[in-house]
Amino acid sequence: MAPGEVGSTAVRPRGAAFAAALERVPWPSVLRVMLGGLFVSVFFENLNKHLYEKAGYAALINGYRTEGNAPGVWKDVERFVADHGSFLAPAQAVFELSLGVLLVLGIGTGAVALVTAVHLGALWLSELAPRRWVWELLSLIVIALVVGLSALPELLNPRRRPAARLLGPPTFGPWVGTGARLAVATLGGLALAGAILAAKTGGEAHYQDVAWQSGVTFGALLVLLGLLDRRREGEGAAP
Repeated sequence: MAPGEVGSTAVRPRGAAFAAALERVPWPSVLRVMLGGLFVSVFFENLNKHLYEKAGYAALINGYRTEGNAPGVWKDVERFVADHGSFLAPAQAVFELSLGVLLVLGIGTGAVALVTAVHLGALWLSELAPRRWVWELLSLIVIALVVGLSALPELLNPRRRPAARLLGPPTFGPWVGTGARLAVATLGGLALAGAILAAKTGGEAHYQDVAWQSGVTFGALLVLLGLLDRRREGEGAAP
């Protein structure tokens, strides 16, 4: 036996097991859930800052219009949106919360993530300004596009029943038990709440409310995701 061979044989199985565990992780689904958590937290931040109400919504959009570098045509769109805030503000609240819920649960991911990319693209265009970093939202747009395009073949697969195509594949593998799924949900909710508390997202007056509302909602959605995955496994969706 050559020198060092014993050590190498002892290391290889551990490395192989770690590599196999990494291969089993559905990384696009991790990005999808992250995007969903983002929209959940943004919803509660805007809700607590009254940005889904007519006055706050109009002030926000008019701020984009006056301070941003968006093209003139887009500024006309912003003016229209601000003028119709009594309808569009609550509509955007429902829309953004729906994106968060659907992304976390993984329902219709191919279409939902692409719609998310378009929505983030519109926001990126509105927020173009000298004081803003150009990659602040552009990186999220790319992530949403990757998630959407990677899930689109599953959504459009004609060989599967419509319900199975809409549900998509499981996020958790069948080897992940109920206890582990509940642990992920708990840790996910706590992590989101902790990040918001650390950054004081929502401002001094609201960040604690934003933190617990976002954390509880995100954790509950992750619990629902685990239950929904049992349905997906019953549908015979491939992990």
